[in-house]
Amino acid sequence: MIKAVHATGPEIPAASAPTSRTAASAPAATKTVTAPAAPQAGSSYCGSAADQGGITVSAHVSCPFAENVELAWESSGGASSVTAYSPVTGLTYTMSCSASGAGYEVCSGADNTYVEFPAAAAPAPASGQFANPCTQCAVSTLSQSVVNEQQAALTAAPSYDYDSTDNAAVSVSLTPLGGNAYSATATDTDGDTASGDTITVSPDGNSWSDTDMNWSGPDVYVDGGATNYWTTPAVSDYS
Repeated sequence: MIKAVHATGPEIPAASAPTSRTAASAPAATKTVTAPAAPQAGSSYCGSAADQGGITVSAHVSCPFAENVELAWESSGGASSVTAYSPVTGLTYTMSCSASGAGYEVCSGADNTYVEFPAAAAPAPASGQFANPCTQCAVSTLSQSVVNEQQAALTAAPSYDYDSTDNAAVSVSLTPLGGNAYSATATDTDGDTASGDTITVSPDGNSWSDTDMNWSGPDVYVDGGATNYWTTPAVSDYS
């Protein structure tokens, strides 16, 4: 099951903002204009203003989150609603996106937060089997592929590392991190749990790679049980 954590409050950045950002402005999230609006108190730039190729954000929006919003919108092919992960809060937010004049996109969220960026040419969404996995589906093609990879790794493990006599079934949950990346956690039916895996889908959506998955639980035995965890190896271009 793919699980995405959604929040309704503002995405609030850490106390220290990137030093390269300078105070500036952006249009209100619901206002359609022909160019970025006049400066407003509390707004700022990520790199530069939207009309200069950068990103304009409202107060309480961090630049890492704003960049993930832009990536999510671009990878969706210009969707009217996107979800993006905030490294600052550790949460995933839903943003509504609409055109702001000629060549700009504004994605807005709760408490009048917004992210504005150039949107002259959003690329078409990837069409591969792992592209844009359904976040409301019980099982997606991507999550099932990760399950298959983890199940194969556990089955191949020597009994002194992982000893599940009934070949316990594995399930995987994916949380979008922005762009084509997902954070993966897993469980099996014997009570073992796993985390720490980052899945990256290829730009065409036809393959994926990951880091590794750290397993712990009753069926995991490393060094005779002295350390109760086991890491399934990373894979590259899995399909």
